[in-house]
Amino acid sequence: MIANYYLTVGLSIAMGLSIFLSFPLVMDRKASARRLLLYNAIAIGILVFLLMDIYGDVAAVFAGDAITDPLLLVFLAGFVISFAFFILPKGSRDPSENPKRTSVLAAIGIGFQNLTEGLVFGSAGAAGLLPVYVLAAIGFSVQNITEGFPIAAPLFGQLEKTSRKFIGGVFLLGGLPTVIGTAIGLVFFSSLFITFFDSLACAAILYVVLVLFHVNVNRGTKDPAGIKTAMTYTYGGILIGFVIAYVLNYSVAV
Repeated sequence: MIANYYLTVGLSIAMGLSIFLSFPLVMDRKASARRLLLYNAIAIGILVFLLMDIYGDVAAVFAGDAITDPLLLVFLAGFVISFAFFILPKGSRDPSENPKRTSVLAAIGIGFQNLTEGLVFGSAGAAGLLPVYVLAAIGFSVQNITEGFPIAAPLFGQLEKTSRKFIGGVFLLGGLPTVIGTAIGLVFFSSLFITFFDSLACAAILYVVLVLFHVNVNRGTKDPAGIKTAMTYTYGGILIGFVIAYVLNYSVAV
């Protein structure tokens, strides 16, 4: 049993730190205007995928008629209050004025989502479901590798002014909750806990999606790449995010 706990925690550390595998790519300081639009669109697509992934997790928690489920009220209350918290500050009205804030919020949203995944992973480990959670560790790690893009996306085009220490810190903010969630899930599991943190993750991620969409529109109107290219990349990223989420969730369902 103790060996199983060590294995679970070890796998969760690998899952959480896998986010740093995207570090070299997102630190491209000499990217062209067109490449920045593409990177941003990739980040938006990943965030859309995460939103759909969270929706699938939350929908699975609701028992029977979701409309009468008290967990739905918890989810809606957490989402509305936290989303209002994100959009009310003056600094959020012009994302280009405070890209570090947006990067931190992206890391927080992804961190909350990884926290809930860690809870599920830890509970599977505590139950001794070795085949299930080893496969889950591989899937979560692949997903986490991509999460560096949305965290770094608000800083694209300004990386020369941003320290590696800051970017490493926000990457850790996004990845470390996987380990924390796993440690909690080994001894405690609660649908209420998962629903609440998923609501915070949804609010933060949706806010960052809207910000990155706004940033790509602005870049498209100012940069040589043009607004048509910006919108093609952006809507392409959104569509791909939806399609990948649908295919993966459908394959799990069947």
